[in-house]
Amino acid sequence: MAKKINQFNLDEIFRHLRTNIEFSQMDDAIKVINVVSTNPNEGKSTVSTNLARIFADKYARVLLIDADLRNPSDHKMYKVSNARGLSNLLSRYVPGSSVLGYEEIVQLQFSNDSLLYFLPTGSRVPNPTEVLSSHKFEEFLASAREEFDYIIIDCPPVNRVSDGIPVSNAADGTLYVVSSKETDKRAAKAALDDMVRSGANIFGIVLTKVEELKSKKYGYGYGYGYGYGNEEKK
Repeated sequence: MAKKINQFNLDEIFRHLRTNIEFSQMDDAIKVINVVSTNPNEGKSTVSTNLARIFADKYARVLLIDADLRNPSDHKMYKVSNARGLSNLLSRYVPGSSVLGYEEIVQLQFSNDSLLYFLPTGSRVPNPTEVLSSHKFEEFLASAREEFDYIIIDCPPVNRVSDGIPVSNAADGTLYVVSSKETDKRAAKAALDDMVRSGANIFGIVLTKVEELKSKKYGYGYGYGYGYGNEEKK
């Protein structure tokens, strides 16, 4: 039976991914990053939460937004309430106002004293796609850009709903998560093609649940692979 990768190795993998993202923006700044996958259970939320945490190790103001309004999970990982969040904030958001002034954004303190700002999904809404494609959401992101160094958005799987399309268009770039165990290649390519046609900037692919080579120290485990550029999307 495979062992899970230990926390030290996991952090190193995400630090490497963070560095690749930092160096990928020589020409166009990538500040707002949307994370999507083809289907549920492919590691999308794990990538979002760990990447946000590792960015928070280096940058003072990093915001993680759980935009999976249909099936939120990030609040469970951090063990915080989901009673109020993105949907509640947008319902009363005043364009141009300070994002940090809204109580829906909670501060998460980690053992190394790093601080991550987190916005859960909040109250359930009957029209998630309309909420995420609204002018209010765009205006909120515009203000958040001015107050945060990086913004990581965890979006719903694109093969189930179209919520990720407007968010990807509003973001600077999209990380596409592919599971080596579950993802169907044809479905992933079709979803990627649809997103690109809709104007999304797919700047990276993250491969999850990769069985590592056996070593005397760690045995078998799972890790994350990543790549950038058009070649990785084929």
